[in-house]
Amino acid sequence: MNKKIYTSFKGLLIIYLPVYFLVAIIFYLIMGITFPPTLYHYLAVGIWTITTIIYLIFGYKSSYYEIGKHELIHHKGKQVLYYPYKDIIYIDENYSGKKLSIRFVTRKGDERYLAHDPQKLVYQAMLAKVEPYWSIEEINKAFPKLKL
Repeated sequence: MNKKIYTSFKGLLIIYLPVYFLVAIIFYLIMGITFPPTLYHYLAVGIWTITTIIYLIFGYKSSYYEIGKHELIHHKGKQVLYYPYKDIIYIDENYSGKKLSIRFVTRKGDERYLAHDPQKLVYQAMLAKVEPYWSIEEINKAFPKLKL
């Protein structure tokens, strides 16, 4: 069996923190705008904080990659997604090199995003094993709805 490669914890934080703050503010406002905050304000925000931490840990532990000989295997909770290298026709190196995710296109015209791992091992493996790339012009001609 292949080694588990976990996604970047920093990437998950960037996704979870805005949602956490938005919902915490909503919970605070539902309890009423008072100063100083009441016990109910602290309980609502405290319970939401604990719930978010549990989701963050679960999200980190249940999402990982395995680099296979012929495909990339992505485990997302109970769901397992397979990305055969021969079905990947384009990797957006410009986007993927700068952002916290890998952007690629499959033969079906699906645009996919995968979160980077800390050492970018998945990205490097995809660059090494996926060939030949289609040009952006070929992709736009074959899949006009895609905006690359």
